[in-house]
Order: sequence, then C-alpha cells, then structure tokens
Amino acid sequence: MWRLWLLIGFARAQVYKFEKEAVPESKSLNLLYVYFLSAEGQTPNVTKAPPYVEFRGLTVTSTDPAKSDESLKGYQGFQIHMIRYEDLWNLVDTSRMCSNTEDVQQGLSKKEDHLILKRSPGQSLESVHVYRHQVSFYQKEPDEKQLVQGRGVYFLVLSNCGSFDKATISGEVVVRNSHGFLPGNEYQKMPFYGILAALCLGIFLVWSLLCLRWWKVLFNIHLAIGFVTFLGILESAVWFFYLSAWNKDGLASKPFFSISVLVSVTKSTLSYMLVLSACLGWGVTKPILDGGTICRISCISIVYIILNVVREVVLSFRHTQSVPIPFVLLCLLPVSMMNGGIFYWIFSALTNLMETLEAQGQKAKLALFKRLWWILVLSITFAVVVLLAQIFVFANDAEARWQEQWLVTDGAPQGGFLFILLAIMWLWAPNEDSQRFAYSAQLDEEQEGMGSVEKAEVMSNEDVDVIGARG
Repeated sequence: MWRLWLLIGFARAQVYKFEKEAVPESKSLNLLYVYFLSAEGQTPNVTKAPPYVEFRGLTVTSTDPAKSDESLKGYQGFQIHMIRYEDLWNLVDTSRMCSNTEDVQQGLSKKEDHLILKRSPGQSLESVHVYRHQVSFYQKEPDEKQLVQGRGVYFLVLSNCGSFDKATISGEVVVRNSHGFLPGNEYQKMPFYGILAALCLGIFLVWSLLCLRWWKVLFNIHLAIGFVTFLGILESAVWFFYLSAWNKDGLASKPFFSISVLVSVTKSTLSYMLVLSACLGWGVTKPILDGGTICRISCISIVYIILNVVREVVLSFRHTQSVPIPFVLLCLLPVSMMNGGIFYWIFSALTNLMETLEAQGQKAKLALFKRLWWILVLSITFAVVVLLAQIFVFANDAEARWQEQWLVTDGAPQGGFLFILLAIMWLWAPNEDSQRFAYSAQLDEEQEGMGSVEKAEVMSNEDVDVIGARG
C-alpha cells in the first residue's frame, strides 16, 4: 500500500508524459503513476461519457551505440499497462513475471517476452481491468484508445520482459474520467471551492454592509477582518478556476498552482496574524499596536509566507529521484517550528490580556476574551482531530479511502477557517457602542458619582483611531 501513497504524491494530472525516460531493467517492471477513475454516482450532474485511456506517440529509442533502432524493431519486451490497484498483485507473480516459449505453449501468454497476467483461459484483459499497449523500436506504434470498464485506482506499469534495457521511452498516456480530465480524487474539490467562494462572498457582503452602516465608529481591525474575508473569496475562486482548467485540459498548470498556493498561504498567514492582533487587544483595549509589535508581526508574516509557499510547492512537485528527503525536512521543520511559536504567542498574549482585564475589573471585555479563548481551544481541538483523521486516511487502505481524501485535506481545514472567521466577526461586529466599549474603562463603584463631563474627559484622553473620525 505504501507504493500507492508514494505515487499519489506524483499524481498531479491525468496525463503522464514519457520524456526520454529510462526503461526498466531486463525482466522487471516499474510502477510509474496513479490514475483515479471516479466510481458511479460520485460525479453527479455531469455529462456521462465513457472513461478511456489513450496511448499516444509511444516509441522506444536505443541508447546502445552497438544496437540501432532498426536492428531492434522486432523486440517485443516493452509493454505499458494500466492495471487496477486492487488486482495488481493478484495478476502479477513477481517470482515469474515474464513469459517464455513454455508459457506460450501452456496458454499463459500469447507471446514470448510479455508480462504474464494470471487469469482464466479465454478471459480478456479488459475483464480483469488491464489495458495494455505494445511499445516498439524504430517506429511509433499507432495511437490507441481503450474504453475503461472498471472504476477505482489504477497503476501505470511499464514492463521489460526482454533481455535489452539500454533504451529510453517517449510519448504519453492520457486517462479521461466521465467528468473530464480531473482525477477522481480531486473532482469533488471543484464544486466545493465554487460553493465556498459563493459563501465567502455572501459573508463579505454582509460584513461590508455592517461596516458601511457604522462607518463613524469603525476601527482598523474591522477593515482587517474584511480583507481576510476577501482573501477567502479570492482563494476559493482561484482554486476553482485552477481545477476547472485542469479538468478541461488534462494538465495541472504549475504557474496557476503556484498562484493558488500563494493566495492560500497569504490568507492563512493573515488569519493567524488577525487572531494574534485580537489577542494583543487591538480593537478592544488598544486603538493601535506599538511599532515594535507591528514590526515583529510583519516580519513573521513575510517569513511565514515564504516558507509555506516553498513547502507547498516542494511537497506537490516532489520526486524521490530529484528532491532529497533532508531537503523536504528542511522545508517542513521551519514551518512547524513557526506554527508552534505563533500559537504560543497567541495564547500567551491572550492570557496576559485576560489577567490585565481581570485586575482592572473590566468584566465586559474579560467576558469577550474568555469567549475568544474557548473558541481558540475548540479550533485547536478541531485541528488535532483533522490531523488524526488525515493520519487515519493515509494509514488505512488507500484504495478504499481516496474518494474521501479531499474532506480531510481541503474540506475540514476550510471549515475551520470559516468557524474562526465567523467567531471573530461575531465578537468584533461594529455597532453604535463599538467606540465606547473598546476604549472606555469600565467604571467602578468609586466612579459612579462622576459627572457626564468628567466621563467624557476620560474617553477623550484615549488615543482613539476611528476610521470615520479621520479628516
């Protein structure tokens, strides 16, 4: 099963291109790629077209100066197969993979130097979910399209059952689902991000109306919340169009993917910084943060964005032959350490702020931040549950879990983001009492006799940074 999860990391499109790729050693095979074909009923409301695999422009070229392509044109050892994951090792016996004259006589194979696939006499390859294409030297084999009958996870397998292995292969193998070229394990993300974009747009419009209604008592944190919501719209829209283009063309655009990752990482980073700023008292106990704090937050944000973009790109386009494991760890560890540092800063700042408010007797503000504390605890608990779910999904039978993979990789994290965003909006929603609640101290019993003029002076001495009051 580990082979499947390893190859899932490479499965970024439904088109696999051979670009002068070295062939397997003699009497061996290579597992090259993973294709996902959606099960019936998994892609509702789409035009039903039969899934197919197409072998295009495939040819083998000799790299041995002593052997020309023309002299090897009768070589029959190279074959490309698409074999269903659950059937692969039932069909292929690694101790006796390649056919010889005796195997042909016994009916185990039609030709010598072919991969032996165990099946009942007279049973076709399609009936056991195998789709085969012969690859030859000297000339390209005609392009071949085969309809795929079974749904599920398929391996792309290149076998060499002959005695010659000094060669390279070129061409491509294309698989199309009934809904398009988007892999079956990615398809559900497309409508999900479309719905999420519409939902974030609705939230953004409601927040914008609230901000316009209370413009005169609006603070910078209200604008920051709106900007993070806008980034949520942008992120969902970019991912939706990226997946739509992939579904149409069959190739995942690396530049488009990089832009999507950049937007996602920026949104996540600014969301963290928004929560941190709120825990530091911005918008409730402080009109503005001091310069040193703003500088630290800005520097951490920039570094965090850079490290996260590098991490996402490396993990998405990794390949064990080109990216060493130490380099992958080097990309992961700094981000993990920064996550821990940011979470510590958030809870440390929130704890200190709550202690200060309690000492000052500001019960209303203390109640607000207690609610925020519980919201953050619930969010972290949810994140841990999602992490455990991801471990469960990737540790169990991959063939049975790939259809739900998007729920733990995209659905749950985005749901967590919406929960935090709506909670922050609920706690910091602008209203007619925003300015008085944010920057006026709660009056204790000794201040109850203070006149209205004296109370006004207390408030006027605050360094209030109100958007609508700027001229």
